[in-house]
Amino acid sequence: MRDPDDDRDPARHLLSRVRYRRLPDGTQQRVPITLDQAAAEFGELIDAGRPAEVRLDPDEGRDEVAAFSRQRAKVIASLLDELSRRVRPGLAVGPIQSDGKLADLAAESAAHLRSGTGY
Repeated sequence: MRDPDDDRDPARHLLSRVRYRRLPDGTQQRVPITLDQAAAEFGELIDAGRPAEVRLDPDEGRDEVAAFSRQRAKVIASLLDELSRRVRPGLAVGPIQSDGKLADLAAESAAHLRSGTGY
């Protein structure tokens, strides 16, 4: 398996995840995931989990527990994993080359957790 770290640019790619592609010779190649691709995939996961969130945690304004879907939990865990890799001492990134949707999704997820709603 070829290591993609030489191909991964922290200004454009996730540091926490890669995609695997099988090559004709049977080996696997790790392929970097762009920040914009991750934002689209994470958004789809959150959308897929919304029906469960609404069903489990109706917006009654009086409960003290916020329920969120496994899909949203997976996105939040992925965002925290990515953050942990990006805030390590010594990492030089430079200007981020993205449309900003991953940052928006992270901010929306934080607001969702703070408010207990956000569907």
